[in-house]
Amino acid sequence: MASNRLKFAVRSAIAASAVVSVVALNPGSAVADPPKNRDDAKAQLDAASKVAEAADQAYLAAKDDLTAKQAEVAKAAADIQTYTQQAADAKAKEGQYQGQVDELASAAYSGAQFTQLSALLTGKSAQDFLDQSSELQFLAQQNAIVMDGYDNAIKTANTAKVKSADAQKRSQAAADAAQKILADLDKKKQDADNAKNTAQAAYNQLDAAAKGLLAGAGDTGVFLGPPGAAGTAMNAAVGERGVPYVWGGTTPSGFDCSGLTQWAYKQAGVSIPRSAAAQFGAGKAVSLDSLIPGDLIFYGSSASNIHHVSMYVGAGKVVHAPTEGEVVKIVPIGNSGSDIFGAKRMVG
Repeated sequence: MASNRLKFAVRSAIAASAVVSVVALNPGSAVADPPKNRDDAKAQLDAASKVAEAADQAYLAAKDDLTAKQAEVAKAAADIQTYTQQAADAKAKEGQYQGQVDELASAAYSGAQFTQLSALLTGKSAQDFLDQSSELQFLAQQNAIVMDGYDNAIKTANTAKVKSADAQKRSQAAADAAQKILADLDKKKQDADNAKNTAQAAYNQLDAAAKGLLAGAGDTGVFLGPPGAAGTAMNAAVGERGVPYVWGGTTPSGFDCSGLTQWAYKQAGVSIPRSAAAQFGAGKAVSLDSLIPGDLIFYGSSASNIHHVSMYVGAGKVVHAPTEGEVVKIVPIGNSGSDIFGAKRMVG
């Protein structure tokens, strides 16, 4: 029954979005026309906020990507150092064995190697033969140890050189990717800032009553998560109801959407990425009719355009940090956004 209510709420929200006219805005655009009424002002805010969220999440995702690439560069540099040292150590061992190998080769060339046949021919008794044969076996074992050590040293040195060369390629590729991200990061930051300014301008056009509605606390009922990390994360997020929405916020003084979900899971001892897009890339996909408390719900037109995230709390409702002028609140899933793209389970 709860599943049917949930699916109905989602369908209702999607259907409603088809008939609500909003003003399409690009990052950096201004609110074109003064709103005709409160509904028009709210529509402009919703449209501007969606663009701003998308731009901000794109910026945060780029920062995540940059951090990952920088970590790859650091890992590759450490690997290069390790493999270079391994190659040097193996080369030193090769040098240690080289003298012994040269002696063996010289002895073999000059005929100085003693064989069991020569022991038989030169021995004066059966005991002499046994003693000399035993010595020969010992020498053969020692020679084999020398040759094996020499061969292994060469192989180890060559393997380390190959791995070092591969690490250098990885380092260069990661450094190039990081440089490309860095070059684009300023533009993404500017786009995000411009879009936020547009959303702020749209918010400023709301009358006091409309602003009061936005700042409403949402569902104030009791919601308790089940045992386990997901339930702990849910309880943490629910406990932040009333905290204001802040662009880029990651603390109880102010959250954005993905800042809230990341912080909540951190309270449960679980590390998840910073941006909504990166969070969508983590965890296990679940269907909307099999949601459990703690699951994350993502909004956007595609996996590469995730702009918002909320957390399921049960009873067909979510907790989220909505947008400018609002606070962390619990609302029916159908009121949390019209473009639900999918859901993920972070643990379990």
